Amino acid sequence: MSAVDYDKEEKQIGKCAFCGQTKWIQTIGEVSQAELDAMATEQCLCAEAQSEKRRKAREKKVMEYVKKKFVTDKMIDYILTSIKLLEDGNIEEFFIKLDKDKVCKIWLDSDYYLHIRIKKTEDDELKA
Repeated sequence: MSAVDYDKEEKQIGKCAFCGQTKWIQTIGEVSQAELDAMATEQCLCAEAQSEKRRKAREKKVMEYVKKKFVTDKMIDYILTSIKLLEDGNIEEFFIKLDKDKVCKIWLDSDYYLHIRIKKTEDDELKA
């Protein structure tokens, strides 16, 4: 494939994976049908496509937060597994004791928003 092929703009048809609606997609260079369909799905306004778009954005946001707050791979896997169990409806909420003064609570609210709260309690006591 020459460099000239990349300068050539084309319009191709992609299909939404959820509702089947087709959409013209402007492309440059070679693009597979699967990629065209993914682009059409991303741009589609049907409820299922919008829900999938929100799910992916949430997944990315959750992953960034979890990687920032939980440093070990083992703990990250444990937190992500806990979230999966919540989303599957098997568990209502998780409490994870991180150390002697930190507790993590993970739950879904009534609107299906995921919450991850890390609470640090500090006891300061003097006995003299």
